[in-house]
Amino acid sequence: MSCGMAGLKKYDFWLAVAAALLVLLSVWQLEQQRAGITVKRIETGAGPVTLYHAGGRAVGPPVVVAHGFAGSTTLMQTISLDLARAGFTVAAFDFHGHGRSRPLMSADITRIEGTTRQLVAQTAEVLDWLRGHTGLTGPAGFVGHSMATDVIIRAAENTPDASSIVAISMYSDAVTETAPGALLMISGAWEHRLRAVALGYLAQTDPQAVEGQTVRRGDLMRRAVAAPGTEHLSVLFSTTTLRETRDWLAATLGHTPDGRSVVTSPWILVLLVSLVMLLRPLSRVLPAGQIEGTPLNPGRYLGIQVAAGSAGFVAASFGAGSVAGIAAFQGLAVFLCVWGAVCLALLYKSGRRFRAPSPAGTALLLFWGLGVFALALDRYGAAFVPVGPRLPLMAVLCLGTLPFMLADRMLHHNAPLWQRITGRVAPVGVLALLMSTGTGQMGLLFTVLPVLLLFWLVYGTMGHWISRRAGPETAGIALGLCFAWAIAASTPLFAG
Repeated sequence: MSCGMAGLKKYDFWLAVAAALLVLLSVWQLEQQRAGITVKRIETGAGPVTLYHAGGRAVGPPVVVAHGFAGSTTLMQTISLDLARAGFTVAAFDFHGHGRSRPLMSADITRIEGTTRQLVAQTAEVLDWLRGHTGLTGPAGFVGHSMATDVIIRAAENTPDASSIVAISMYSDAVTETAPGALLMISGAWEHRLRAVALGYLAQTDPQAVEGQTVRRGDLMRRAVAAPGTEHLSVLFSTTTLRETRDWLAATLGHTPDGRSVVTSPWILVLLVSLVMLLRPLSRVLPAGQIEGTPLNPGRYLGIQVAAGSAGFVAASFGAGSVAGIAAFQGLAVFLCVWGAVCLALLYKSGRRFRAPSPAGTALLLFWGLGVFALALDRYGAAFVPVGPRLPLMAVLCLGTLPFMLADRMLHHNAPLWQRITGRVAPVGVLALLMSTGTGQMGLLFTVLPVLLLFWLVYGTMGHWISRRAGPETAGIALGLCFAWAIAASTPLFAG
């Protein structure tokens, strides 16, 4: 037994050493990508704008970079840094309702005159600010991803000298046979439907055109390419995307690019995985408790899931509404609260008793999940810190996320694999059903579903290690606070 414990401690030691070294290496590599680039976040009338340019002065052609739905300035920073290194002056910004932008999006998403017009006006305002702040004149470019492709194409229609557009993962009804004049369409190789859309718009210029070919007709110039081995998100980090974007903007804006390309995606992945893995040996410093827990028999387990899901669905259907002027979140908070409360009540009836959590274990998971992992993700990957209206939203969400995650941990502690899988699929399925019914505008919150799955993958793994050492109650309370943070920080906000 002592030899086994010694071996385990030795394994944890070397895991900690390896993970820590990889964290340091990846941070160093990511910071090196910023070398020689001025990055400055500025509050403007259009919201917070991040300005990128090489050296001390902004002298290159102006380019506005816009993110997709549920994205952020941070998610687009690889492209922004790459363009700045190539000599362009870049203004990247958070759309209203996203990231660190405080105004909310209009919930009028079905009409061009609603949300789309609001975001088009904001995009044009960012370009006006960029010109005024830097004094740059001449032609400008737009780069947009997903939702932003439609926005930038419409913004360019009424923007003087907006002569070049790069649309990544494009879908837009605003493209015509005569406009925009210079359009590069980049799709992930696995985005088959969007690749077909791009080829359709390429055919407006030349019916025989294929991917990788630049076609011209008079003042019209178009090109469609596919980034190998990528989908809707990873396409943003592809070397093909970076090369095609800088070459297209250089050719259409009359600029000669310089500087090597930015490489961030492998180091972001290494950093985040290493941070998760580093918590495992750190959790071993917690005092080992006598953590008991016998799995529920299948009938009782499924009965709890059915009862919790049914009660949560009914409660959210009648309790949906806005929170602090933000659409739809009341229904989500009610669903999570009722689901968790019903689970906890039935677990108590089944003989499961709540035990006092370990303050040290809760503090460790909160510190690592929010003070380390979340801040690293926010700096290098995607906006992940709640600010402005997201802070009171987080407080309200805690009323639901705390009982939900506490019940999840207690229900699945030492449970077999099929129960743990069922416990992840069931709430996601019920939430998806609620959103599909349009109850209380809950369909606006569809991005919560992938957030929940990713949360269980990342934070659930960290919570599992804490739970095994300090008990499911300890991990459940910390995960409840972390989950409220994750939803509040990452979900697009609409005015309710």
